[in-house]
Amino acid sequence: MLELDYALSDFLEQQYPNLAEEEQALFVRLLDFEDQLLLDWLMGNVVPSDDWLRDLVERIARRS
Repeated sequence: MLELDYALSDFLEQQYPNLAEEEQALFVRLLDFEDQLLLDWLMGNVVPSDDWLRDLVERIARRS
């Protein structure tokens, strides 16, 4: 999914290097979810139930 690729690669290039090691690990875990679910989260169609997911998704969505 091109939209998802843009959002994640932008965050990866601009924000990932500045994240704490734990946050970088969370980002890697985030990538294990299915593309459609990730896109729904980033578009605001669905809100992740876990706090760590919700916070990270919001940060990524703000950058896209």
